[in-house]
Amino acid sequence: MKKLKIVLVIMTLALFSASFSDSPSRQEITSDQKRSGVAVIMTGAAARIPQEAGLLEELYDRGLLNNVVFISGVSSGALNAVMLNGILTRKATWSYYRNLLFNIRNSDVYIQDDKKIPVNTEPARELFKKIAETRLGYKEIGDLPIMTEISFTHLKTLDLRKEVYRMCSRKINTETDTTLSIVDILMASTSYPVAFPPVRIRNVTTIPDVEYVDGGVGDDLVPFRALLEFEKFRGKGVEKVYILSRKADSLPTISEELKGLGINDRGVFDRLGVSLDAMLWKGFVNRLEAYAEEAPELVSRTWVWVPDFKKDFLLFNFDNLKEQYQLTTEWAKTHDPVPLSEFLLPHLLSKKKAAGK
Repeated sequence: MKKLKIVLVIMTLALFSASFSDSPSRQEITSDQKRSGVAVIMTGAAARIPQEAGLLEELYDRGLLNNVVFISGVSSGALNAVMLNGILTRKATWSYYRNLLFNIRNSDVYIQDDKKIPVNTEPARELFKKIAETRLGYKEIGDLPIMTEISFTHLKTLDLRKEVYRMCSRKINTETDTTLSIVDILMASTSYPVAFPPVRIRNVTTIPDVEYVDGGVGDDLVPFRALLEFEKFRGKGVEKVYILSRKADSLPTISEELKGLGINDRGVFDRLGVSLDAMLWKGFVNRLEAYAEEAPELVSRTWVWVPDFKKDFLLFNFDNLKEQYQLTTEWAKTHDPVPLSEFLLPHLLSKKKAAGK
């Protein structure tokens, strides 16, 4: 029943949005008058961070980021969120960001000690300090000039439950503390479980003093809930929403990922057909469905953009960011963001068919 409800909402919007726009109801007009601004939501990308960055730059060049009022990011999408703050307020340029990304190598993110995981991520901490604190002048999350949210997760190991926390640059929810270190928050949000060590955030008072990991592990693989909190906080909705993500690999690559981190499983995972990307993609689609159900009024205002080129890139290999950026920007020049209803419809119809409905 829940999935059917989502299908009906999206199919209705997809099939009849033209007639709605030609002859809007009084309720729709009233809603439009209360809306303003653009929201940008970014998923985790790990070493595929330049794919989301390339999409951001193309949106910027098209003039679609002229009135950004809300940004959310998780994992490496959180770093893109911080950089977007700097670029939109003229503290940095796209040229600076490209040059930074193009020169990053694995050793700038992690150190492999004794062929075991988790790896040492102190280089990432130094990189975040260089970008956020030294270059942009953002020491606390409250220093971000645009309303920004970054997610991280506490794994309750005894029962595997997950608690997601949404730390914002303004006090729009109970867990937010705008005085917390932006570097600590970035470290927590980018801590991919098992591969990277969990992170403790210093001086916390509004959240538990525990270790945190990647926000995408919980419900914020697509970090949209803070957008709904923001709309409630300011008393009006946004006009447009862009959800950006990275391309998923086409083949199972867990064995290759482990090999890059210094662990040789002799190809066992790949031979079993275990695909981390397939699981993440399924989670991405599921969270988009949840967004459509929880915020149906935003469905017709939301676009999804995911690059689709042939070459695959590992999640934990940071040695090829320039190539990823170039492939993404080349692809983006000839492709447009896809309306959420159009993006989701094939997935929902496929589920409906599989269920025999």
